[in-house]
Amino acid sequence: MSQPSPPPLLRSLQRLRGAFWRRRAALWLVRAVWLALLVPTLFMAGYLWLGWQPVWYYWLSPMLLVGFLALLWALRPIRLKKMAGRLDRRLGLRARLITAFEVGQAAQRTNQADNLVAQRLLQESVNILIDLRRHIRTLGRGFWLELQALIAVAALLAALLMLDALTPQLPNATVVELPASWQEPKAEAVLPPDAELFPPPFAQEPQIQQIMSQEQTQQALEALADALRDQAVTRSIAEALDRGDLSGAAEGLRRLADQLGELSEQARGELGQAMQEAAESMGENAPGLTGPLQSGSNALEQNDVRAAQQALEALAEAIESAQDAPQESAQAQPESSGQPQENSGEPQPGEGQEEAQEGQNPADQPQEGQGSGAGSGEEGEGGDQPASEEERLGVEGQPLELESDPASEERVLQPAELDAEAGDETAEDSPFARQTTHTNGDLGPDPLAYPWQKRDVIRRYFTP
Repeated sequence: MSQPSPPPLLRSLQRLRGAFWRRRAALWLVRAVWLALLVPTLFMAGYLWLGWQPVWYYWLSPMLLVGFLALLWALRPIRLKKMAGRLDRRLGLRARLITAFEVGQAAQRTNQADNLVAQRLLQESVNILIDLRRHIRTLGRGFWLELQALIAVAALLAALLMLDALTPQLPNATVVELPASWQEPKAEAVLPPDAELFPPPFAQEPQIQQIMSQEQTQQALEALADALRDQAVTRSIAEALDRGDLSGAAEGLRRLADQLGELSEQARGELGQAMQEAAESMGENAPGLTGPLQSGSNALEQNDVRAAQQALEALAEAIESAQDAPQESAQAQPESSGQPQENSGEPQPGEGQEEAQEGQNPADQPQEGQGSGAGSGEEGEGGDQPASEEERLGVEGQPLELESDPASEERVLQPAELDAEAGDETAEDSPFARQTTHTNGDLGPDPLAYPWQKRDVIRRYFTP
């Protein structure tokens, strides 16, 4: 069964209420947006110029609250009786609309026929409402004003954000005052003359290695292998020490140092105890090895992994240096013993040249002997006799006597005669021009003289 249609006055009031509600909802929706944006704009201005440091939820909560309240106010319902009373007051109708609304409600409840006065009042009220609804616009002047306010607030917020982005962010650091006058430091102040730049972790290690003998080193390594044999992580190092592979043992210690942080506390404790036992078994015979062992044991007891790793690295270097020390001593011994043999077995370069010169000039020996004899007589009682040929040479063998042919001396030209016969053909820088070193003919022929007939052949040979 269809419901009866409402009276014309009530229908006109409902349509007018819908128009009012749509206009108010659009206006308050825009207003809610710019009111919500106004909250972060104010906080941003305080941040830039007042030094505020707000947390994000300080401005986000008021922003959401203002927007939500504005929407609730925009969507609130409109009652017909209250709307009719407000229209009477604003339009100056002297309660005509509210009276017509009450008369219509009473006639609808009692179902009585209206009189002529009531019908006229209702008809005039309907005409007023229809005419009023035609003048109502959803997007009126108020809406455009609210939209302009929204654009202005959004532009202001964007400008503040851009200003903050372009402002250089200086670090919050305290100001340090520079000294009044700076003077360049001297070399002695920066680097002392006897400064030790990189001191070794164990300064006594080189001296100890020089004092330790090979037997002491072997005993110390055996004690170290016995101490490390019972641990699973160090068994390979002990086996390398048993084989004499010191480089492999050093490499194993370095690997153990790298993996020390991954071991459990129990394993590190057992390793520290083993290192302490090894140091005690060595005693004072090998301080170069006991130093790293004691340092590593103390570091593991204090759970200082970094110091323990350094101690293992130092122990590996000490083992490698113990390997190099016997080799250096073994190399030094043959060198020291072989040097006299080489000196005794090989002749000196000067002796070989003297021997060759003496062998080529046998004719000079008698004359030199005469000169030396005369010289010894003049020098007096020096007592130093010239050494014989067998004493001068450090080799075994019989001396060879060479005899010269007297006939060949007649065909050999002397340097003075050669230079005189050459005349202008021989220059001073020529390889054939020789100056006379002995003008006395009693000394014998010049061993460097050459036959005159072979002059051109020898010249072509030495000419480049």
